[in-house]
Amino acid sequence: MIHARRAKKLTQEQLANRCDITRAYLANIERGKHAPSLRTAFRIANVLDSTLEQLFSTDRE
Repeated sequence: MIHARRAKKLTQEQLANRCDITRAYLANIERGKHAPSLRTAFRIANVLDSTLEQLFSTDRE
């Protein structure tokens, strides 16, 4: 997810604001410390013009 956010040239604060969550919560999602709700995950994917699979896939081939 970090790569997608950076590709859109968004800071954590900007993405968090657009998704109606705190920057700290977003940082914890990016670090894998918290799993977002489905609603939040869809908001993040929508803002980043991505899919849930692309953002949260653990496959790194």
